Amino acid sequence: MTQFDLTNDQRQLLEHADRIGREKLLPLAERMDNEEWWPKDLFAQLGSLGLLGVTVPEKYGGVGLGLLESGLILQAFSRWNHAVGLSWVAHDNLCLNNIYRNGSEEIREQFLPNLCSGEWTGCLGLTEPGAGSDALGSMRTRADLDGDHYVINGSKIWTSLGSYAKYMILIARTSTDGPNKYAGLSFFLAPMQAAGIEPVSYTH
Repeated sequence: MTQFDLTNDQRQLLEHADRIGREKLLPLAERMDNEEWWPKDLFAQLGSLGLLGVTVPEKYGGVGLGLLESGLILQAFSRWNHAVGLSWVAHDNLCLNNIYRNGSEEIREQFLPNLCSGEWTGCLGLTEPGAGSDALGSMRTRADLDGDHYVINGSKIWTSLGSYAKYMILIARTSTDGPNKYAGLSFFLAPMQAAGIEPVSYTH
């Protein structure tokens, strides 16, 4: 085996994900493209098949594999339905993996199981209007401490799954102090149903 070969387990995973993509995701693609429609129970189905929470340990409801395995699933899904592939990686990597890598133990225990099962959907609020390619350095969304909580003001765009997610990892500026424009940024886990959050959807 060379360093570029897949293991037998990885090949089986790729074949499994490819079969799911062909049988379950391809039939959805035409309607999704033509009507900008999203099948709301899809992630729960993928969760039941063990295709969510790929990089999250089993103790939190995940699969306990690595980023390579995650990439194989993304490759398989995107081959048959590019919209699902993009949305899947937004949920599984940008949100789920982010929470596991950076969240406290309390946050992990509270949020990861339902995100891994697909009962909840997550997204990442990063890019803002006028940000260009420097989304972090151009961050204008602010989070100001008010007593024991933060008040966040700003706008995000191009947030995959933003219209359907239950929670968003939202990046905001908490300080203007620091050695450069990337300092003073913080991550918040925001419920999409919170007062003041107004998703604007172009889908129906």
